[in-house]
Amino acid sequence: MIKTVLQEKIGCKYPIIQAGMGPYSTFTLCAAAAKAGGVGNISTIGMGAGLSSATPDAATKVFGKGKPKDLIKKSIYAMIEELKDYPDAVFGVNIPVSNEFLTVATRLIRGVMETIEESEDVRKKLRVVITSAGDPLPWAIDAVSKGARRKRIPIKERAPHVTWCHVVPAVQHAKRAEKADVDVIIASGREGGAHCAWRDVSTVVLVPEVVRNVNKPVVAAGGMCDGISLASALAMGAVGIQMGTRCIATKESDFEQMWKEAIVKRAETETLIGRGLFGPMRFLRNDQSLRIVDETIKGASDLYRGIPCASNEAIMRLEMDGLAKLFDGDEDNSIILGGSVTGRIHGIPTVKELFDSIVQDAEKIIKDLPNKVIVPTINA
Repeated sequence: MIKTVLQEKIGCKYPIIQAGMGPYSTFTLCAAAAKAGGVGNISTIGMGAGLSSATPDAATKVFGKGKPKDLIKKSIYAMIEELKDYPDAVFGVNIPVSNEFLTVATRLIRGVMETIEESEDVRKKLRVVITSAGDPLPWAIDAVSKGARRKRIPIKERAPHVTWCHVVPAVQHAKRAEKADVDVIIASGREGGAHCAWRDVSTVVLVPEVVRNVNKPVVAAGGMCDGISLASALAMGAVGIQMGTRCIATKESDFEQMWKEAIVKRAETETLIGRGLFGPMRFLRNDQSLRIVDETIKGASDLYRGIPCASNEAIMRLEMDGLAKLFDGDEDNSIILGGSVTGRIHGIPTVKELFDSIVQDAEKIIKDLPNKVIVPTINA
């Protein structure tokens, strides 16, 4: 069986991470991924006050009522109960740390740290904290101890047993994550769904260059979906893969059935990028995402020079309306996030079926490679 540094560090069976994805909690998906041998992740975006207030009925339906810190603690303890009969299952939490989400992120991370300190069971199973969409350095031990950002929580000091991962879209960001002393860098190419970068750097370019420039284990993300993806990631120097869009289209996924089926139906050309809740986001093409793109490009002449256009009230309204429409089953007017890998997704398996097939296929691909490479014979 394939064995990498990722499995050794975290204790998971497979080198596969289920990405954190909003607006849902991904609680059921996280549990299924952990039971299947990967790293499940609880999403936290929908626990934020901004989203909850914008779509109160939807947020209450998914998370219940409560403050972000209380909601994440409730979710973690519920996950411990869910996994009590699976001694080898491990999971994590994904917390965006962008400027727009900073206050909520601080409360969420504080809640995570409190559960770790309160419970031995949590320390055994909550093995990963993934930060994304922002700067990891203020959460490092040195930065916090200097008092510059006293409200931040030094993640590795408070939870030394946890593997701290940070998601990056560029080499310079990977170097900053290394400076913060994260344990694992997740290099995510622009073809990934939801939060991505304005600059167009694909996974196949990004991953090997991040591997070359940092002295940290690297996980490949963006466009990952099957055994070919895992074998390719390993060939590029990565120690595993993170999957978002592919995990949405599974039977246990918390996402709407309409969302899952939309991913299966779309071709690889049927996604686009517009301004999202924080930063650029990749959507499946439909009427609502086209409206967001129209608003994004108004007055954004600097967009392709890498200067991100600011969000505005119209974009936020379109996104919030689109999220609310998900619960109405209105596919054309919903916000449906997804990566260009949607064109390579053709079914809705269980998470176990998916993870087992990925590793089995990757192993077969790697073993068969010598038979597909012609080595010239050198005449004596």
